[in-house]
Amino acid sequence: MSTRSQDQALHAPSDERVRREVRARLTDRRLPLLEGLSKSHRGTGRPCIVCRRPIDAADVEREVTGIEVVLTAHELCYKIWREESDAQRKGAR
Repeated sequence: MSTRSQDQALHAPSDERVRREVRARLTDRRLPLLEGLSKSHRGTGRPCIVCRRPIDAADVEREVTGIEVVLTAHELCYKIWREESDAQRKGAR
């Protein structure tokens, strides 16, 4: 892991904090519900749509293609976003 990646890991938000933020942003529709497929690849330095931190080359980047837009997220952020999207969809039934 690079020094930059180690430094970012130390300052990364906790899973629970990310989960609370995702729930709030999904509820307020500031973050879309996840649907469909995503692609995984090496980080490109683009910011994560969930935590807003850059996704370094040492990290896995999930690329989600929506209507005319591509959103990227860290692997862990994507997982939480997917779980919370599924939970909101189930709660809406």
